[in-house]
Amino acid sequence: MPALRAFRLLLVALLIAAAPPARATGEDTTRQTLETARAALADIDAALKADNLADADLVRLRAEGDPLAAELQAVITELAPRLEASQKRLAELTPKSKDVAASDSASAELAAERQKHDALDADVRSARAMLLQIDDDNSRIGAARRDLFARETFARSSSLLSPLLWTGVAREAPGDVAAVGALLGDWLHGLAARITGAQAFGLLAVVLAIAALWAPLQWIARRVIARDPAAAAPSRLRRALAAAWTIVVLAALPLLALAALAYALDVFDISDPRLQGALDALLDGLRLIVMSNALGRGVLAPGQANWRLFDIGDRVCARLFHLWLSVAAILAAERLLEPAADAVASLNIAVAGRAVGAALVAILMARTLRLVAGPIPAASPGAPPRDPWAPGRTLAWALVAFILGATLAGYIAFATFLVNQTMFVAMLATTLYLADAIVQEGAEEMLRPSAAMGHGLMTMIGLRRDALEQIVVLVQGFARLAIVVAAIVLFLGPWSVSQDLASTLRAAYFGTKVGGVTLSLSSLIVAAVVLVVGVVATRAIQNWLGTRYLPHTRLDAGVSNSIRTIVGYVGVFVALMMSGAQLGLDFQKLAIVAGALSLGIGFGLQSIVNNFVSGLILLWERGIRVGDWVVVGAEQGFVRRINARATEIETFDRGTLIVPNATLVGGAVKNWMHADRTGRIIVAVNVAYESDPEVVRELLIAAAKAQDQVLSIPAPLVLFHEFGDWALKFQLICFVDDIVTAERVRSEMNFDIFRRMREAGLRVPYPK
Repeated sequence: MPALRAFRLLLVALLIAAAPPARATGEDTTRQTLETARAALADIDAALKADNLADADLVRLRAEGDPLAAELQAVITELAPRLEASQKRLAELTPKSKDVAASDSASAELAAERQKHDALDADVRSARAMLLQIDDDNSRIGAARRDLFARETFARSSSLLSPLLWTGVAREAPGDVAAVGALLGDWLHGLAARITGAQAFGLLAVVLAIAALWAPLQWIARRVIARDPAAAAPSRLRRALAAAWTIVVLAALPLLALAALAYALDVFDISDPRLQGALDALLDGLRLIVMSNALGRGVLAPGQANWRLFDIGDRVCARLFHLWLSVAAILAAERLLEPAADAVASLNIAVAGRAVGAALVAILMARTLRLVAGPIPAASPGAPPRDPWAPGRTLAWALVAFILGATLAGYIAFATFLVNQTMFVAMLATTLYLADAIVQEGAEEMLRPSAAMGHGLMTMIGLRRDALEQIVVLVQGFARLAIVVAAIVLFLGPWSVSQDLASTLRAAYFGTKVGGVTLSLSSLIVAAVVLVVGVVATRAIQNWLGTRYLPHTRLDAGVSNSIRTIVGYVGVFVALMMSGAQLGLDFQKLAIVAGALSLGIGFGLQSIVNNFVSGLILLWERGIRVGDWVVVGAEQGFVRRINARATEIETFDRGTLIVPNATLVGGAVKNWMHADRTGRIIVAVNVAYESDPEVVRELLIAAAKAQDQVLSIPAPLVLFHEFGDWALKFQLICFVDDIVTAERVRSEMNFDIFRRMREAGLRVPYPK
């Protein structure tokens, strides 16, 4: 046992000695990453110096450089805190005075720390320099792709009407047909030699399975996508969802069949490398036709005007649908013709095929535009006719003119590019329009107050109807913004600028740090979310205090309002601090910003700051509280709200008087309810000289005691005020427990006193 224990200890010691320290491993990994990135950038620079780079090569070089940028940014993120910590340690180890001699150990530690700092600083500088080099390479690649695109697109070849083009086609056609026949013969001969019985049986089984399942699946698809013809006016959301479902069903089955066929050809080794391009072009053309048919039937809904998303008639819809499928078929034929021409090295056939395809598309578009109805007649006589499609029709005629002009002028590549872009943009616009319709109408439908989700949000979270409507508008706005950005990025793809735009969007989203503050869309979104969550939580706490907790305390309404308002200020301040922390702001930076803005606050914002501080004083001292009856100048009313800048006072005629807080703090304000709500009532009564003063006193006191709101302590008091020139003048003084009821009690006592005086025979004299 002792020997075994000793062996274990020796083994552990050997493992510890053999294991490198974690710190050294981390440094080695960083250096290895930097060296790898440096070597990769050298290869990219060498490749960029080559001539006649294809677009695929430039895309590959761009794809190699983008991951390097992420790795270098990770290295900088890792080394920056270590470099900052090393700077602090270096500042602490450096002697404060040159006269103070450092010890040998301190000097050695200082030298080691300086060496470590220099190494970290060199690595950070190297990583940043390589990041700049990657940005420069990306700019060069983007410029090279745009130049290459311009050269290939605007290269001039033979015109469609050029005799040289067609004589070349006629001269090369027999040889090209023979070459294609030879390729097919070689393929069939090689296929017969290498294919086995099992492979042939498997391919035949796949084809038969597709053929057998095609009819029932088509029947099921038609049943699934059947739109109810009895629905007179389905909602726009129902129409959009039906269109999307139709597109999915009509596209899914054919695409799955094509995928199964392509997989079977690959698995059973049926295709030939020399014909692989033609096979891929054939499959791509079939996919284009399938997607065009699905989009056309889903969005245009031929023969079903009540389910159509666009306000167009059946005849126009049929014309557009036929044009849509015809253009898709022409493009599919062009895609099949180009690899066939490449296989036999026939340039004239490729140029002629593109020219004929572009001309056919232009002619079909012109024919469709001519047959499509023009302006809609006006509903009332004398009014001008409406033509909502006039801008689109004008743009389409201009496109037809460009395509035909480019084809006749010999810019076949440009004409083909316009045709392809037109089809791509049409499919993209249709898809995004459908997505936008679903999102817009879906948000409106799901978040309306009567819907299940909207009612649930209003019930569980406590949202009001107007807040729910604002959420709907925000969701619709952000969704539309996202769709527009996606449309721009996808549209610019063929122009060789989508990668540059995508990198710009990524830089805008992930951002950079300037002085420790992150400036990016993502940080702004996170900061906004934190701020909104903080404000919502603060409002929830305020509502809980106002509705649940404070009503069960003995605090009056003014104190409760002060507590709720102060909690709101503190919560919003904390939310602002947390939101600023997401951007990298701290109290030191806020102090710097506040110092920079102090001059502006002192002059431009002096009144606002004065009112805000006065509002805090009102809430703290509670000289004026919510619910108090105050008199400000010639106006009086009840305090309804003490805001950050001003106080709202509701006057007796239901008007709102907005008084700055500084006026209430610095001016003279009469508060009827500051100490308590007890109020005094004075009723002046004049009687004739022949009246008995004692009878008058007893009558007035009896009238006061007859009112339930009049307090017994202090007891009502009658003062013999004076001997007037024409009457004896008395004053009835009494108190009520609520000053708000004083005027009503005074009125009731006046009615009662007048009745009692008439019954007692006391006369009210007229002035002489």
